[in-house]
Amino acid sequence: MEQRFVLSNGVRVLIEDIPYVHSAAIGFWIDSGAKNETTEDNGISHFIEHMLFKGTPRRTALEIARSFEDTGGTINAFTDKENTCYYARVLAHHLPMAIDVLGDMLLHSLLDQGEVQRERKVILEEIKMYEDTPDELVYDLFSQIFWKDHPLGRAIVGTKKSVKEIDQDRLKSFLSANYTPDRLVVAVVGKVEPDRILDQLESLFGEWRSPGLTHLESEPQPQSSSLVKYKDIEQVHLCLGTKGVSITDTDRFALAFLDSILGGGMSSNLFQEIREKRGLAYSISTYQSLYRPGGIFGVYAGTSPSSLPEVIRLIVEEFEKVKSGLIREEELDRAREQLKGGILLSLEVPRHRMSRLARNELYYGRIVPIEEVISGIDKVQLSDLVRVANEIFQNRFLTATVVGPLRKFDFDPEKIGT
Repeated sequence: MEQRFVLSNGVRVLIEDIPYVHSAAIGFWIDSGAKNETTEDNGISHFIEHMLFKGTPRRTALEIARSFEDTGGTINAFTDKENTCYYARVLAHHLPMAIDVLGDMLLHSLLDQGEVQRERKVILEEIKMYEDTPDELVYDLFSQIFWKDHPLGRAIVGTKKSVKEIDQDRLKSFLSANYTPDRLVVAVVGKVEPDRILDQLESLFGEWRSPGLTHLESEPQPQSSSLVKYKDIEQVHLCLGTKGVSITDTDRFALAFLDSILGGGMSSNLFQEIREKRGLAYSISTYQSLYRPGGIFGVYAGTSPSSLPEVIRLIVEEFEKVKSGLIREEELDRAREQLKGGILLSLEVPRHRMSRLARNELYYGRIVPIEEVISGIDKVQLSDLVRVANEIFQNRFLTATVVGPLRKFDFDPEKIGT
């Protein structure tokens, strides 16, 4: 049974008791990420995520790690564009320990000056590693030029310049402004006792108060653009994409169908057309990144430099087919079953259930029943796909980034296929 609670200071708590399992998954989700940063402190959310593992007055970094590892559990964290999450999985009887440690990290991390200096070096190495991974770098470059000056375009890890300038004072200031009770969602799934969890959380967070700040969001205005980044490698890595929809838009269901039909696996249209029929790429897939202000729908492909124009032409051809309604009912039905099956299978994993509860609260302010999601998928018709495709697959939005052995890349959506 899924339950929603609000602590006295505004912390939102989502709990699902699954009595037949032996473990519990817990996540502390902060409604703050890269989009909450300025250009000058780009990467600070990710920096803080690292620093919260570096010790509190009660625990050293090693003791934090051992608290979980010595009991067979795990602890980890991630930062994305809109959220930062600290999560753990433990045996059910170790859940009080997990709550205590995560809460201690959140409220009492030292942000020691020496640790800040050391971790800065680690993050700079992480940026270098990322820049040496072209099939990941190309996605980030796409976001940067697609969103342009909008906060969603900022790299989660930051830049070498911005990370070098982030100091202890900036970290403390950002933490104080963004890690507040009204922006914290705690999600717990597994063999749990809701009353005990609530009592512990109330004791842990009861004196913590929000500063009452207002956080404004602007709407991005994407326009067609292109970028090439030279790398002395064999392949070119391509992201070709367009605008998506907001994560709260009901058209997200239709977009999920397009994702499935065009690039959702080995049976998808792009995989069959570009890899299986023509052998032009080893890897090709679609992706969607949906946020509150808007989204991205994109295609990734790794191909040879000489094949790049042909791959782009074939991708755009598939876009045009969808816009013209050239999708068979059987494709629609397959996508429907694929989407529903993927959702239902994910519910077999407690951590996925925990993430679903937290994201429901962060984006919709409520627990969205699975039946409602399945109903949304069942309602999608071919006409919805055609309508959404015609809205997003427009030349004025088409954007491309390329990483590979090219110095120049001419991209004009109006001339593709001519």
